[in-house]
Amino acid sequence: MNITSKSRYALKILLDMAEHGATDELVQRAEIAARQGIPLDYMDQILGRLREAGLIASTRGRGGGYRLSRQPESVSMLEIFTAVEDAFEPVQCLDGGAHPCTASATCSSRDAWHVISGAIRHSLSGIILADMAPKRGHGPGTAEVVPGTAECRAPRKRSPVAHP
Repeated sequence: MNITSKSRYALKILLDMAEHGATDELVQRAEIAARQGIPLDYMDQILGRLREAGLIASTRGRGGGYRLSRQPESVSMLEIFTAVEDAFEPVQCLDGGAHPCTASATCSSRDAWHVISGAIRHSLSGIILADMAPKRGHGPGTAEVVPGTAECRAPRKRSPVAHP
């Protein structure tokens, strides 16, 4: 399972909206991008996916912006990640996508991967946006983010070192 920058940015966007009262008020995308250090072009793609999934709503025109479609208490991490990822499975053979596994009929680990996938999905469905969102004016989300701040990522894999 690969948590890509789409998921990382989607989480930042929704946490920002929850923190800044965006269930009742509209928030400008440029404000979110500036606070979270997200490139606007990439943010537009993510906002589109979040809107298609029904997690956010937008209002066009002067005074327009974005808001959460639902209360943060009713949005799970699983919904966020599956809204923006093309596939969200720990192994390709489970995603039913363009790369079907030719060994699925005889694969000894396929059932295990189904159990693992279910456990991950169950866990993520129990983590709620409201539990992650800092409260207005309090907590770690109140610090100003400097544009261009490094994005959190998993460490890059090192090349294996050959041992003599």
